[in-house]
Amino acid sequence: PVGVKDLIDVSGLPTTAASRFLSNNLAADDAPIVQILRAAGAIILGKTNTQEFAYGVVSAPTRNPWDTARIPGGSSGGSAAAVAAGMCPGALGTDTAGSIRIPASLCGLTGLKPAPGRISLEGIIPLAPSLDACGPIARTAEDCDLFWGAVSGDERSPSLDPSRLRMAVVRSLDEWTEQSPSRARDLSIDPDVVAATDAAAGVLQEAGADVVRVDLPGLKEWDLPRSALLMTEALIVHEDAGWYPARSDVYGGETLAAHRFAEKLTAATLLRSQRKLEGLKAAWRAVVDDVDVLLLPTTPAPAPPVDESKGLDDGHRPPVTRILTRICGPVNVCGYAAATVPARPSQDGLPIGVQFIARTEAAVLGAALSFQSLTDWHLSG
Repeated sequence: PVGVKDLIDVSGLPTTAASRFLSNNLAADDAPIVQILRAAGAIILGKTNTQEFAYGVVSAPTRNPWDTARIPGGSSGGSAAAVAAGMCPGALGTDTAGSIRIPASLCGLTGLKPAPGRISLEGIIPLAPSLDACGPIARTAEDCDLFWGAVSGDERSPSLDPSRLRMAVVRSLDEWTEQSPSRARDLSIDPDVVAATDAAAGVLQEAGADVVRVDLPGLKEWDLPRSALLMTEALIVHEDAGWYPARSDVYGGETLAAHRFAEKLTAATLLRSQRKLEGLKAAWRAVVDDVDVLLLPTTPAPAPPVDESKGLDDGHRPPVTRILTRICGPVNVCGYAAATVPARPSQDGLPIGVQFIARTEAAVLGAALSFQSLTDWHLSG
């Protein structure tokens, strides 16, 4: 039994993308990924809630099963909450800037963002097509690997021997995540997340992994160019579909504000962003191609309270969206696979995730399986 994010067509059910003006959008056919699941014997329980058009990280009104005063993350928040609450053992999500990994991390689960092109996106409402991916959320790496094998046809991923694992970690997470001076809201990393990431690296190093400390371009270098790419692609999707600006009055506030901001981006800004991204991707390739996996935190902080997740910053996006997508977003731009797994929880007992990043799903799932064979953080809750 599985849940399916409400961007993905399931025959006979509405595909609403959590938007009012798609409330009557009844799917005539299953998306190819749903056809594959059914052929593998899956029972489709129903659709799971998302942020409107997957454009955010709150997934209201869904709440986090670990603490219902907190958000589940997004935009696959309904899928993660359903799995964390025991409603189903697995669920499909999509990921454009972390939308599988963020809710999986905040809800204490394992989530896989596949490399581009591994899963057909036909029958799935896009956010930013060059960045979109579809993949599974499950309770454990083993379950996630089983789910991935069913939808991809891949053989089971072997657990990587830690003594043969070469893994990169960022030398100073505090410096790497330093906020942009122009931001009013603090974007620095939570100390509990730093401690959890260090503990995760320590577990694998103690088991024999070769841990390489590396420098990566600071996250603030990614902020504008990555956002410009995503917002421009999303605007084009909605213009081409005839949704925007024709039905602007029906959009929710966050989506509408993002489209209006994207309209104001100049050609010069977009060109500079494109050039900047090429340099940033090259810097990441130099690191990732030299190791088996790169280990990073999944989010800079545990799940924030619902009340702190409201309001806009810079006139178009909530600060919580900027904060929670900062680490995950570059992975999509680079075109890597990534798997998030539970690490040591916060001092308040909230889930914290770390992600393994590599070129292939087998590599990140193999690292995740190895990590969970050495820890029990994924068994709590």
